[in-house]
Amino acid sequence: MTRYDYRLVDVFTEKAFGGNPLAVFREPGGLDAKTMQAVAKELHLSETTFVLKPSSASADHRVRMFTPDTELPFAGHPTLGTAYVLADGKDATIRLEEGVGVIRVTLRDGFVQMEQPLPTFTGTTITRKVAADALGLAVEEVRSDVPIQVGSSGIPFLFVPLANLKAVRRARRLGGLGANVYVFALSAERSGSDVHGRMFDDGLGIGEDPATGSAQGPLGAYLVAHDLVRVEPTTRIRVEQGFEIARPSILDVEVDKAGAAVTAVRVGGRCVPMGGGWLDL
Repeated sequence: MTRYDYRLVDVFTEKAFGGNPLAVFREPGGLDAKTMQAVAKELHLSETTFVLKPSSASADHRVRMFTPDTELPFAGHPTLGTAYVLADGKDATIRLEEGVGVIRVTLRDGFVQMEQPLPTFTGTTITRKVAADALGLAVEEVRSDVPIQVGSSGIPFLFVPLANLKAVRRARRLGGLGANVYVFALSAERSGSDVHGRMFDDGLGIGEDPATGSAQGPLGAYLVAHDLVRVEPTTRIRVEQGFEIARPSILDVEVDKAGAAVTAVRVGGRCVPMGGGWLDL
């Protein structure tokens, strides 16, 4: 039997018990994928990560990340939280090899930021009525002036724009959309936030996610593309999430644009170290 230590960190928050919790195994040794998945199910956090030697010369570490039900090629809070743990919360630049490629993460004065893959978007046949029914809302609570779209920087999300904060709060995960659903409105609970969002997963074993970093790059690009925020060469957007499940989270998004093209997206936030533990396997 071998003892495997892990660190626990809350991501996208400045306060303990906020944000999205993450377990990071810095030295998982010879654990195979089946055991890693079993560990993630045992801990039952949104994600658990395992740090390995990189296979790419352009990376410092390789990271595998698991929800309770499946392995992911990329996710936001596991990327930031893992980098934070590896740097012991100190200023650093770390390159993490993930399923979508090498992700560059910087830590400066306690703020952790990653450069995400450029988002891609596709249309959908899901109508406002279908989306509203699946979310327990009236059709009028789904905006008609901007589209429902699928966006991805590695994990696809169905972005459903809602009319107001009340509609986001009322939304429920009734199923039937066959996708990870991100609902949002351009209103917020906290001063300084621009967007209030929620994410309901499909088959990841999460349910409602406290903070979905991998959705923020596509969300930011969507908001810029449809002129839903004040667009600048670098547009900064603050998103709040997790309030409905008592895990308030703040996610900061930057979108670079040249002409009509989005040229870069960055997502960041703060982390709170919570301690750690071990498993004997």
